[in-house]
Amino acid sequence: MATENSRVPAGGVVVIGALSKATQDRLEKAADGKLAKVADSPPTHVVETSGSDLRKLSERINKVVGMEGIVAPMLADGEGNRLLPTGTMQVRFKSPPSDDLLADFAERHKIELAQRNKWSPQQAEFAVRTDDVRYFPDVAAELEKDQTVMSAWPDVRAAFRREKA
Repeated sequence: MATENSRVPAGGVVVIGALSKATQDRLEKAADGKLAKVADSPPTHVVETSGSDLRKLSERINKVVGMEGIVAPMLADGEGNRLLPTGTMQVRFKSPPSDDLLADFAERHKIELAQRNKWSPQQAEFAVRTDDVRYFPDVAAELEKDQTVMSAWPDVRAAFRREKA
């Protein structure tokens, strides 16, 4: 889908998960002081950067966070609005999947079925595991290559900016 695929990595990385105090301290040092907590449900921190290599930053932060959280690049839509990944992927299958297909799909791609979409029978949500060190956009790309899939994209929440009057 054009709207999901127009999201590009930009501006920093997001850490999703309940981090221990020790990990938060290490993360703050690794982030060079550019760390902000932005949400409690799920617990979400943002590491902002002006650097362009978000894959390397994601790898570095992933080593700090370990299995306590999921690291993903912040995304931007076609208008430059910041989007914060939630740690899950939305997958739209070519036809409504059976329970067996969903279980097999999750196992093959090393993700966990979170829930079916109750309004769209061909769509399901999958959680990326905290032990997964793959670059987050690569997970979506891998899912989308599956022959049973129409499209796959990271689930996000918008980071709204207050406009001056």
